[in-house]
Amino acid sequence: MSEAQRDIERAEEYEETTPRTSVLGENRFELSTGLIIAARYADKLRRVALVALSKMVPKDIIIRDVSEFNKNLYDKIVNQMKIDKLDVIKIVVSVSYDKSQNKLIFEDTKIIRYYTEEECKKQYESVIQENEKLKKEIGEIRKKLSDLLGSVQ
Repeated sequence: MSEAQRDIERAEEYEETTPRTSVLGENRFELSTGLIIAARYADKLRRVALVALSKMVPKDIIIRDVSEFNKNLYDKIVNQMKIDKLDVIKIVVSVSYDKSQNKLIFEDTKIIRYYTEEECKKQYESVIQENEKLKKEIGEIRKKLSDLLGSVQ
């Protein structure tokens, strides 16, 4: 069984159990992968697109255009955003179907990265340390100003 055929079968299964699409207008939809690990974004986006668009767009067009879109997403996710393959992300994208060009048009792509509690605490700890350092410096400056004010009076 080909990968495309497997995705089509899974998409049909997901259609019954997992709606992740919003209709934005005629031939225009918002697709969402839901929370996934970054390594699985391409499969999930292809399946969501197949579920949402297969009644209106030929499946071979969906597979072709989503594959091309996924290549562009790879560059953004891996090279630009430096997201690890096990990081949790969510992709939301608007897609419309241009019948005259027989092509899907992807717009307004949002890649949302979710951080673990541990990652948040790690970032927060550095902010706390910097804050404590600044408090100490402010305290020293206040003391010097107070001493100067006392010597002037």
